[in-house]
Amino acid sequence: MATEARDRIAARDRIAAQRRTVDAPSSVRDDSDDEMIVSFPEFIFKEFIASVAMTVFLIIVSFIPAPLLGQANPGVTPNPSKAPWYFLGLQELLSRFPPLMAGVAFPTFVIVLMILVPFLDRNPSRRPSERKVAIILFALYMVIVVALVLIGVFFRGHEFIWNWGWVLGSPQSCGGAAC
Repeated sequence: MATEARDRIAARDRIAAQRRTVDAPSSVRDDSDDEMIVSFPEFIFKEFIASVAMTVFLIIVSFIPAPLLGQANPGVTPNPSKAPWYFLGLQELLSRFPPLMAGVAFPTFVIVLMILVPFLDRNPSRRPSERKVAIILFALYMVIVVALVLIGVFFRGHEFIWNWGWVLGSPQSCGGAAC
């Protein structure tokens, strides 16, 4: 038993001595077997191609004339006075619910829900196929936001009433009367 213990202590001391005297490796490690992709030629080139394609797309789109209205008249307010597209969902909520609910309660609920999503979906995986709760919550949020913006843009006409005319092929009417 004592001999075994002495042999273990001697082996441990030899390993510790080797660790203290080991220099830097004299050969460079061969990375050819690793599954690495060098970032410069492959990824940078792909990003360059994507930026050139985006630049060409933006240049082409810049020649399409924007559908602008006439010069603004400060004495006449357009009816309906629509918010910019990014606030049209909130304006649509304001047309359906009381201001306290649409302007305070719903946005606060959405922000709190977004803060709580990591606590509701405690899955540590980073694969989208395994993150069902987070994906469903985000998809539901995006569908609601996009639907409210599309309603505000395409389905609200004169005096902010529903305008189904362009969908059904009938002329626009304002409360039963022609506009």
